[in-house]
Amino acid sequence: MPSPILARADALMQRRRQPDAEADDVPILTDAIDDDFPLLVDEETPPAPLPPRIDAAAPSPDATTPDPEMLEQLARELACRVEQRLVAELPRLIESTVRDFLAEQQMLADLRSRD
Repeated sequence: MPSPILARADALMQRRRQPDAEADDVPILTDAIDDDFPLLVDEETPPAPLPPRIDAAAPSPDATTPDPEMLEQLARELACRVEQRLVAELPRLIESTVRDFLAEQQMLADLRSRD
């Protein structure tokens, strides 16, 4: 069974306004809402308490301090991987830099030759 509010809204949307009708005769959608219709500002239940904030700088209670040897190993591994990425990317970076430089030089030479 359809809602009476939706049925009223459908009827209002389908109704055509007569050219000689008075302005007061135009139905308003809010006419279909009953007085007992709950509003968004009505509070039915109290809000749930917010969980406590967790400070990102504070260590968690079950966190253990990392082993210094483990930190050193992690740093060495990170440095090794960064070096590998640089070695892999360096030829491409040099090639594009030289190509851009030569293109700029050619463009400057072309401009000088026009003058």
